[in-house]
Amino acid sequence: MKIKFLFFCFIFSFLFVSFAFYTRGQQGNPPVISNIKIVEVTTSSAVISWTTDKRADSIVNYGLDRNYGIIRDSTFKTDHQLILENLLPNTDYYFQVASVDENGNQSASKGFVFSTKKLTEIAGVEKFGEEAKLIEKAVEAVYQMKSEEAIAFTKEKIEEVGAKKAEELVIIGDPRAEVGEDWAKISWATNKESNSIVALVPESDYNPKSQEPYIMKVGEPNEYVLHHIVEIKGLKPATTYHFQVQSTPKIGETVKSEDRTFTTLSVLPVISNLQVVKVEEDAVTLSWLTNIPCSSLIEYKNLKTGEIKQVGDPIFTTIHRFRLTNLDFDTSYQVVVTAENEQGDKTKSQPITFTTIKDEQPPVISNVTVDSTLYPGEEQVRVQVVVSWKTDENAICQFFYQEGILEGVEAISFPPETEFSQKHIQIITTFAPNTTYKFWMKCKDKVGNEAQSEYFTLLTPTKEKSILDIIIENLEATFGWVKKISF
Repeated sequence: MKIKFLFFCFIFSFLFVSFAFYTRGQQGNPPVISNIKIVEVTTSSAVISWTTDKRADSIVNYGLDRNYGIIRDSTFKTDHQLILENLLPNTDYYFQVASVDENGNQSASKGFVFSTKKLTEIAGVEKFGEEAKLIEKAVEAVYQMKSEEAIAFTKEKIEEVGAKKAEELVIIGDPRAEVGEDWAKISWATNKESNSIVALVPESDYNPKSQEPYIMKVGEPNEYVLHHIVEIKGLKPATTYHFQVQSTPKIGETVKSEDRTFTTLSVLPVISNLQVVKVEEDAVTLSWLTNIPCSSLIEYKNLKTGEIKQVGDPIFTTIHRFRLTNLDFDTSYQVVVTAENEQGDKTKSQPITFTTIKDEQPPVISNVTVDSTLYPGEEQVRVQVVVSWKTDENAICQFFYQEGILEGVEAISFPPETEFSQKHIQIITTFAPNTTYKFWMKCKDKVGNEAQSEYFTLLTPTKEKSILDIIIENLEATFGWVKKISF
């Protein structure tokens, strides 16, 4: 019996302690708020409801901004509902709900917002944008008035304020921008005579957070008009600018428009001097100019077969030269060139025609360049000369030279090239330092037409003298007997 009694006491103590800890835990936890609802909203009231996981009172903090007021129901329950009364119509209200349980533990929700209903719908008010709500509130305020005297007084004051506001300077409508490649013309109107200023800045320099985001101002500060026109010159083509119009009356404050933008036009390509430079049996060389750097697309049509082909030149340049190849012999072609600037604007040339014929024109030699350097040899310093040039058609070239520039000296030649090309190079390692040479090239195309370049002269570089060489030369110049001394 004693053992049973002791066992009973142990179980009772364990349950008692567990219940005490459980109760204490429940008392220390704030109520959990959930299921918050805005049940009903009228022009002057709103019903807010929510639930808690245990009995607690009901509190709603609310107001016209986040500085909440308060309404409270001290009854402890789990389903809560409070009515917010005497609210203003057509007004945004912020609120949060809170509950405190019987042990003083408090919980609060996040913030919410609702809008009370309008007293009346005003047709057409939406066209006033941000000012629509101000109009609605003004009308609703009159609707709430009961005294005819108060309504009459309000009418008088509104007319008085409206008349006063009407006298203030106003920019009528949106400013208009007419643009060219390097100019813009900005126009606007005001209800009163005022001056005309346009503030502007390239988009790359525009900073809306700056106290003064516009770096340029153009206009007539001392001319007062109703219709304003400001012409701005010296702008960059294909550039976006932010601008703001500003007008100041003789008496009164400056009125400024909102930020606006315009983009100047890009410079349109102009093709000029399109011509056929050279006609061959199966090729033609064309040249033309553009007023600005452009890429090109050449479209050519076989007038016998009607076949049209296109070939592009992606390089942006103003001086263009292009060779069309793989053409049919004794055939007429029509060519149209399309030029495109960096902004994507395009223009087309007038068509030109040509007929492939037997090639009787020799290659044209151009772009001759010379590069010479000294390099050490086994016995003495030698010279390396690199000569390069171009021909306007595929050709085989041969390099000729002579020492000195006198006439009648026998020319020395290198073997002719073995492959047809438009780019040519000759490397010479037999020239002596500090020596004058005359050189030229002969080039022959595939049908045997031969051309010779003009004559070019070259003075090879001189070996730099050592200090010992300079001393000996000075001694020889001063004392002739020094020449007899051998070192």
